[in-house]
Amino acid sequence: MLRFFVVFCAISIFVCGTTFLILKRRLGLSPSGNKVIAGFLLFIAILIVVGPLAYRSNLLNIKSYASGVLQSVQYFLMGWVGVCFLILLLLEILQALAKPFDPQKRIFFTEGVTRGLFAAISLAVFGGLLEACSKPKITPVEIKLSTLPKTFDGATIAQISDIHIGPLLQRDFLEGVVDQVLSLNADMIFITGDLVDGTVSQLKDLMEPLKRLKAREGVYFCTGNHEFYSGPAEWIEYLESIGIHVFKNSNVVLTRKTSNGSDEKLLIAGVHDWHADQYSESYATDPTLAAHTTEAVNCKILLAHNPFSIDGAAQAGFHFQVSGHTHAGQFYPFVFLVKLKLKHVEGLYKINDQTQLYVNRGTGFWGPPNRLGKRSEITHFTLRA
Repeated sequence: MLRFFVVFCAISIFVCGTTFLILKRRLGLSPSGNKVIAGFLLFIAILIVVGPLAYRSNLLNIKSYASGVLQSVQYFLMGWVGVCFLILLLLEILQALAKPFDPQKRIFFTEGVTRGLFAAISLAVFGGLLEACSKPKITPVEIKLSTLPKTFDGATIAQISDIHIGPLLQRDFLEGVVDQVLSLNADMIFITGDLVDGTVSQLKDLMEPLKRLKAREGVYFCTGNHEFYSGPAEWIEYLESIGIHVFKNSNVVLTRKTSNGSDEKLLIAGVHDWHADQYSESYATDPTLAAHTTEAVNCKILLAHNPFSIDGAAQAGFHFQVSGHTHAGQFYPFVFLVKLKLKHVEGLYKINDQTQLYVNRGTGFWGPPNRLGKRSEITHFTLRA
């Protein structure tokens, strides 16, 4: 935890400090104006560190008004200064690469464009806030699986992922998500990790709506990286206590009867998060173990929080993997950075002739309350043979 906050503090100071230096150079403000900008950015840098520290240390009751204000303000400003930093840094690079031009034009490009961008960024961040506050979009997706037993043709799955119940998204948000999921009347419900940001003792009361989640053929969960920041054993125990099946590199086999009375089977499995071995080797992800069964099964579906699991899933013989983790970049312009880093960001991918992957955009959000251009999602799958 100490290492995390040292790194977080260093990044906060670097981003806010660099943003100040760029603005000071570009805006041509008076000394007093520069002091105002410096003070504001210093306030943001301190808040970005103090907010998570207060939350993780239980210095404030998560349900208190003071906690709500602190977390809302700090996460909003985190998103705002992050976008400012990225856009202004890009502007600096582009101007450095541009050929020399008329000094008067340079003044306009340096000061006028910067002011305009400053205003546009602020408007965009507020727009992203409105999208973040909107209900998740229900995305219908049809999945064709050649190995799917005929009796499972038309089976439906509701997937939610990356809800991040914690300092910002709380009981009322989860209540709405549960209502939306139940309205789909799906045969199965998949929760693909990052359900929480906090410990069981902090969030147990906020998780009450989850007890209402029911489906004919089960509610299933696999761990995400954020469960491992919050006490995985305690969360696994809690979820199992309210009737949610937690996969631990394991599986269940569902059976449906044909018209002549014979059984047809579908394997549903889940693995621990891709990075779980950093927490403990006992949690290392293992799709091969998750796929193992003594029963005759032709079709296998995997819950894996991180899309990185797909190569191991394909090798283990899975036909379809459902994932989350990426948030699809969560908001522009960070979407572009995520797409540069990750191969599978959102939507449906054909991995090979046997295996497909779907990456959910995330049902909630993490950190800045911003969903500009990437609205949150509940996926409604229909399986087809």
